[in-house]
Amino acid sequence: MIYTKKEVDLIVADSLNGLNYTNKKLLLASQNAENFDRERYAKALQKALGESAFNKTLATFSDETYRKKLLQELDKRGIVCVTYKSTNYPELLKNTPTPPLVLYARGNLKLLEGELFAIVGSRKTIAAAYEECKKISRELSEKFVIVTGVADGADSAAAYGALDSGNVVCVLPGGHDSNCSTNVKVLREVEEKGLTISEFPFGQPARKYTYFLRNRIIAGLCKGVLVVSAAEKSGALNTASYAADYSREVFAFPYSPGITSGEGCNNLIKNGAYLCDCANDIFSVFGYEGKAEAAQSLDKDERIVLTLLKEEGETHLETIAEKIGKQLFEVNAVCAMLEIKGLIVRTGGNKYSAL
Repeated sequence: MIYTKKEVDLIVADSLNGLNYTNKKLLLASQNAENFDRERYAKALQKALGESAFNKTLATFSDETYRKKLLQELDKRGIVCVTYKSTNYPELLKNTPTPPLVLYARGNLKLLEGELFAIVGSRKTIAAAYEECKKISRELSEKFVIVTGVADGADSAAAYGALDSGNVVCVLPGGHDSNCSTNVKVLREVEEKGLTISEFPFGQPARKYTYFLRNRIIAGLCKGVLVVSAAEKSGALNTASYAADYSREVFAFPYSPGITSGEGCNNLIKNGAYLCDCANDIFSVFGYEGKAEAAQSLDKDERIVLTLLKEEGETHLETIAEKIGKQLFEVNAVCAMLEIKGLIVRTGGNKYSAL
């Protein structure tokens, strides 16, 4: 990959351990030959670091051998850098308060040029919400590039839903080739068909605080965010908070009382988020015409069971049989057909829920 001098400066500055975001910007300002006030920035950086660390930082930043090895290592690992000075740096993200100096990427960089929409949620996502998330993500990916994380639960559902289209970006909470995801399968598939990005240099491990930093990127990249699941305290709510701060649209799945993984979603709706139970709820806000629901050919028993599940919510197989006056084996066959048609989902323990 060929970078401009300004891009290389950003990549090198970002690689220097021990420099926070502010100090990296001071370093870049102090070394910019076009900056008439660079001596003032150099003095500010020297004051922040101390003379010894300041001198060491400048020496490393200017070391051509270090620069060459860094770029070679990035290329060896298949990582491409999109810097703040790159022409393909996402405009929405650039206009947030603290845009990353560098986005480290693997995969299809052209996805950053599309219209991006985020889907996030808890690792503890109930089966019905998981399946509905996959469905909505698949439908939204026909018009949007889906942005999510790489955790189990809602993130995985969003990623898998969009994978067939290839319109999926996963934002990592750590550097590439680190411990940033336990879900290696989804990470590798997204790298092959979509795009993975991180603001952290390769190998930097994920920490508790890096998840919060990552969430601002998910929100900053996108026109809106859908929260699929969230308890009262959840990282997904942190992403929604960033989205609101950036004047993005916020959507949330509605939940019945007593489902703890949906309490945060219900609170978002109470506070002004759009209630979302289908892709058309999102398409309509952004002026897109969504797909009409595909007509399903259902027999009488299938219609009865589907109506029951929509009215009752999650219901045990035996309860369904009792309510509609059918034998257990008959209801089991009906539910199997409805599941194949993508209209209901098994939620565990012979319980089913409508999608």
